[in-house]
Amino acid sequence: MALARKPVTVHYRRYVRESGSPTLEQMVHSAMNAHNASVEARVRDRYTLRIQEVEADNFLANIFVDSSAEGHDLAFGDVVHFTKGHMQAVLQMSDQTLSQLAVAQMAAPERSEYVHSQMFWMVKGDHVFVIQSTSLQTEALEKYLAWLLSKYVANWIGNVTLAAKFDSAVVGGDLGDIKEIVIGGALSGPQAPTDEASSSNVADPPQIREVTTTDDLMSRVSSGQEMVRGVLEALLNHDSAAADRVLESVPADAELHVQVHIGYKTRRRKVDRAPLRNLEVGLRHIPDSQLSVFSKGSKTSPDGSVRLHHNASIRLIKSQNGDSEIVGSLLDPHDVLRAMCQAYAVMMADGKIAD
Repeated sequence: MALARKPVTVHYRRYVRESGSPTLEQMVHSAMNAHNASVEARVRDRYTLRIQEVEADNFLANIFVDSSAEGHDLAFGDVVHFTKGHMQAVLQMSDQTLSQLAVAQMAAPERSEYVHSQMFWMVKGDHVFVIQSTSLQTEALEKYLAWLLSKYVANWIGNVTLAAKFDSAVVGGDLGDIKEIVIGGALSGPQAPTDEASSSNVADPPQIREVTTTDDLMSRVSSGQEMVRGVLEALLNHDSAAADRVLESVPADAELHVQVHIGYKTRRRKVDRAPLRNLEVGLRHIPDSQLSVFSKGSKTSPDGSVRLHHNASIRLIKSQNGDSEIVGSLLDPHDVLRAMCQAYAVMMADGKIAD
């Protein structure tokens, strides 16, 4: 019988490093091998030293490997998100004569915690490969690594920025050939407007202004529905009340679509398109489904991937239930590492990334 597998996307990112500073791989090694005097152990040898607490949420790099099966130096691990004492909702199905089931909450087994989500990452030099989960995206990895480095690497202060890279084979040209990038999204109105509310919106329309700087816009842009609301507020002079009035005017069965176009239009002279390179950093947390790219007259589909990535198939972990094997939903970390090493090798061989 074939092994149960799951198709995944290995996303590529590159650490934005200042000239002369160590690579991200070197710093991760330094943090994991740092000696903690309070427990007389290295950080990599005590999971308690790697738990980042953010209010009620906890993030943990549970797995850490510093070489591949082929013997190459790298840093590989995961980030697990959990909440101490979280209760899992369950249906009580012991009595089949009932007309409905009771929804109850179950605590995790003693000395265990329920896991909300798990993501995997691999760092080779400044190259970063990520398999995201529903609730753990690359932004969560940036924040966790920044916490880890600031805690265990001497004199390290700052943020970890993992820039995306547009795939020239997908967008139809190199970054310098890109003419325009379109960010788009939709947001449903919370409820249908009343006649009184509709009248007040028509009588007193909000004043919409032009966003003239990239920083002004990017300070408000995030992803999905938050992106739409952020763009609205930027256009409305950062007036949250005005944005609320616009959203409240959207019928309950409709969506408000917002698009932002970033690019140059000129026929008189050549324009330096280097500033577009900054968008690989500034737009790194916008999902591909919200991006379209114009390059040499071509346009990617709104739901297509425009960033560098590698498609892979990963083995799923099985558990034993008596004489039967049950296929779970957890990815096999050993196979994840294999797939990420393969992604690195393929991108290097194709010339899409370079040291």
